[in-house]
Amino acid sequence: QGARVVVSLLPAPFHGMVGDLCINNGVNMVTASYVSPAVRELEQRCLDAGLSILNEVGLDPGMDHMSAMKIMDDVKERGGMIKHFSSVCGGLPAPEAATNPLMYKFSWSPMGVMTASQNSAVHLREGEVVKVEGSELLNSAEDLHAFPTMNLECLPNRDSLIYRDLYDIQEADTVFRGTIRFKGFSQLMYGIKKLGLLEDAPCDSDNWAGVVQGMLAKGGAASVEEFVAKHCPKSDAQSIADCLNWLGMNGADLKVAHPGSAIKSFCALLESRLLFEGDERDMVLMHHDIRAEFPDGTIEKHRSNLQVYGEVAKMSAMCKTVGYTAAIGAEMILRGDIVDKGILTPMDKSIYGKGLELLEEEGLVFDETCEVIKGARAA
Repeated sequence: QGARVVVSLLPAPFHGMVGDLCINNGVNMVTASYVSPAVRELEQRCLDAGLSILNEVGLDPGMDHMSAMKIMDDVKERGGMIKHFSSVCGGLPAPEAATNPLMYKFSWSPMGVMTASQNSAVHLREGEVVKVEGSELLNSAEDLHAFPTMNLECLPNRDSLIYRDLYDIQEADTVFRGTIRFKGFSQLMYGIKKLGLLEDAPCDSDNWAGVVQGMLAKGGAASVEEFVAKHCPKSDAQSIADCLNWLGMNGADLKVAHPGSAIKSFCALLESRLLFEGDERDMVLMHHDIRAEFPDGTIEKHRSNLQVYGEVAKMSAMCKTVGYTAAIGAEMILRGDIVDKGILTPMDKSIYGKGLELLEEEGLVFDETCEVIKGARAA
């Protein structure tokens, strides 16, 4: 009571409850999460109360929508149509901090990362719908060359097809959204997944050495090398063995944290080992590849890159990109820059235009390039 806007950074399942309270008290709301069904159900009540619930104003979702829509709306205003849309994003340790076998450290929930790595995905590639089962997501990574000084890969991110309608790019032959990791992460994690460490199943032992040996035995193998050869030959057996050894999983003295669940125990172990040290910084990367075709046959190839580093012992890159974006959303509601009511996202120019200006004032700037090819047709 007494507030004009509430910023909810709680886990996504709580936003519907918070939104209900906000409407009952005549308060606007901002979240950095995707619009959930529970929040969508508040639409009419929100409109009747004359309130704005602004969602998806973080990094991804958030800055991705805003920066991509800026490019695509400009193309459409000049008579062009989008033929290719690809957008990838990732939160990673800065290269000098990628010092463990996974080349990854946690800036959010380990369980969230592990769960996301097992989601099914679907995207459109050159007119063909590509479906990836959750069990094979980690086996589907492709090289990413958008940041030439870094060795990267990307994984498909859930349902990309819905963005044909959300972004109004029905003419696009390719629509892809992905997650960035350092190259090698996915195959290493795929081997770990095949071993059984990402299953919500009871552990066969109270210590990690016993758990690993039990999983190898279930796979009909006496060693990691034999297991990999049988079940995931694309993975590097030595890398998997080195990772398990680095995590301390070859010793009987290291106990599992949650005997009733392998994945919970593994996440607890990762959380204890894959932390940022006080003198380390994180990094956020985002890349859009957008190709447009115009009636005269001209093709435009747009590239948009964001590269943000955290500050040692101060603010992380993830904190900057999520926190500033949500704060700017709240500021725009308070200042009257956002006049629309109901359940909103920052895909409209009335929101992303000012939003990107304010992000630039905080040092969050996209590096954009455009290659123009006259008199050709998009392949």
